[in-house]
Formats: sequence, C-alpha cells, structure tokens
Amino acid sequence: MEKKFTEQESMEVVMEMISRARNNFSRNMNTVIFWGYLVAAAATANFVLLHTLSNRVEAYRVWWVMIPGAVVSYFIRRHADRTAPVKTHIDRIIHATWLGNGISVFVFWGLIQTFCSLTHNWSAAFLITPVVLTMLGLSEYVTARACRVKWMKWIAVMLWAGAILCLAPFQWGNTDGHYVEALHQGTQQLIMAVCMIAGFVAPGHVINRQQKKNHV
Repeated sequence: MEKKFTEQESMEVVMEMISRARNNFSRNMNTVIFWGYLVAAAATANFVLLHTLSNRVEAYRVWWVMIPGAVVSYFIRRHADRTAPVKTHIDRIIHATWLGNGISVFVFWGLIQTFCSLTHNWSAAFLITPVVLTMLGLSEYVTARACRVKWMKWIAVMLWAGAILCLAPFQWGNTDGHYVEALHQGTQQLIMAVCMIAGFVAPGHVINRQQKKNHV
C-alpha cells in the first residue's frame, strides 16, 4: 500500500530535491568553468584573427575547437557525476536543459555554416553570437528557477542583454555621408568573451571556493 504524504511532507520532499539539485549543480562547476574559459578564449582568438587575417572568413574556423572541447567536457562531467550523491528528477531536468542547449548550439552553428557555404554569403553568420547568447540565457534561467538561486537569474539577464547588444544599431557617418554598422562581428566576439567570463568563469570559481570552505 502506497504511503500518502501530507502537504507538509510533500513540501519537505520537494525542498530536499531542490537542495540536492543545487548541491549537485555546484559539484559540476569545473564543467561550467571549462566551457567559460574555452568559449572566451575562442571568441578572443576570433577577434584577433579578424583583424590579422586577410580573409576574414578564415578567422571563424577557430570555433571548430568546440568539438574536442565537448569531448573533454564529457569526461570532466563524468568524473563529477561519480562523486555526486543520488540524482533527483530536478537534476535530470537541469542536465537535459544544458544538453539540449549544447546540441541546439551545434545544430544551429552547422545550419548557418552550411547556408553560408551554399550561398557564398556570410552575412547570416552575424546571427550566431546573439542566438547562442540567447539560448545560454534560457538555460541559465531554467537552472536558476529549478535550483531557486536568485543570482543566477541576473546572469541570464546579462546574457540576454549581451545578445541584444550584439545587434544594437549603432552607426556612424563616413566622409561620404553614408552610414555603416559600428557594432560589427568582431565586437560580437568581445561581447561573448565578457559574458562567458562574467557569467560562467567568475561565478564558477566563487562557488568552488565556497565548496572547499564548507568541506574544511
């Protein structure tokens, strides 16, 4: 015969699940930090290459590093999962959210690359960075709500703001009186790098330090 929980007991079970999910997510901070550094480094390298290579399109090939990065990330997370306690349903939702985000980013990136190659028009690549930041913001927001961590919501807002800034219609006039876009793709890479350091790397290190203090 199944045990019937009272409202108070059900609430305690839910809060326990949320607490475990929050702790388990904190254990995976090395994965978050890894992706933060990797994406920030790739974005910075992309910016530098855009201003040094004669063929600007070649500068974007640096993002192929994400593929081996995904393999490394898998082993980092696998190691963290071995030390984690029993996973809850909330843990699975968070994991599915970020896994789905990663797959969506790769699919979207592949679609844009294919479209640009077939049409020989690379203007659509302008959408990659803002769309990726938007998807990251969504995943961050879902995680914040699932774990009930208020400060993570502000990271989501920052990522969404970065996405909007990538498409901000800032313009200036040239000597002919025409207007050209001032916020070009190179600037998008700097925005991406700043968002990853501020939204992933910095919070990840702070949480890791807190975890170490709690275990001393």
